[in-house]
Amino acid sequence: MGALLHDIAMPSEYGEREQHHIYGTEITEQLLTELNYPKERIEHVKNCVLNHRGSKDRPRNTIEEQCVADADVIAHFDCIPSLFSLVYKEMNLSISDGKEYVRKKLERDYNKLSPRTREILENRYNNIIDVLFVN
Repeated sequence: MGALLHDIAMPSEYGEREQHHIYGTEITEQLLTELNYPKERIEHVKNCVLNHRGSKDRPRNTIEEQCVADADVIAHFDCIPSLFSLVYKEMNLSISDGKEYVRKKLERDYNKLSPRTREILENRYNNIIDVLFVN
């Protein structure tokens, strides 16, 4: 459920994109409460939503929270064109600034992975960096 709802606030007008993990916990609580989801499980799902962002230094206290956070990073590796769309279309960065933003984001994301997932994705990450950013 945390994986399904972790970005629920992204496509909404609920609040700023930078705070989507916070707004997402509010939406998650409201939605799951309306669906009579068990209260103790709602708290677990809310923590997955709140703690999924690699760019925020939040503790991941359960395996579920770490799995959702790792999956979010893996999705970034699978959707690199959307990152470039973000920097050029939505953020209006220059070519060099956008390229640097994406490189740093992927680096931050990779470094926030759990050790096991980082080991599994090491070759993939290095290949992405080599193809996109090595001159």
